[in-house]
Amino acid sequence: MRKNGRRYWRYGLLSLLLGAAAVQADVPVTVKATIVVPACSVTSESGEARLEVPFGEINVQDAGSAKAEKSVRIKVSCSGGAPAGKSLKMYLSPTAYGVMNTMGTNVLGTSLPGVGIALSRENMAFTIGQWLPIQVGMFTLTGRVVIQDGMGEEGGAFSATASLFASYI
Repeated sequence: MRKNGRRYWRYGLLSLLLGAAAVQADVPVTVKATIVVPACSVTSESGEARLEVPFGEINVQDAGSAKAEKSVRIKVSCSGGAPAGKSLKMYLSPTAYGVMNTMGTNVLGTSLPGVGIALSRENMAFTIGQWLPIQVGMFTLTGRVVIQDGMGEEGGAFSATASLFASYI
């Protein structure tokens, strides 16, 4: 008889647990947030929010050289000073075609397979997807059309897009 009593006790506990799982309860959730005005803005030299860099026509044999290069002046302006212990940094994020890591962490992918834009700032590779130190004011970002070996040599129109952010980090 004792053996049967344990069995009923286990079934009772199991049914209690299963029954408890079906109970619903209301849980109040409170969300609090503060909307802040961005501390910094990134614009063209003339103050426009959208930067466009038309490369025009480029001969395939000029890819990777200074003949396939364009520069754009970028203005970084920030309100107020830097918060204590933080410094101004920028971050470039591709929005369409990613990074051509096989050609370097500074090569922005384009719509034409095997063709990229190698980015540099002050003659140093500009690492895409990494926060880099900058100063308030103007700087020049240079792009050079590059072609991966054995690809993109048939030519054609291409485009690339990216977003550039500045913030105190």
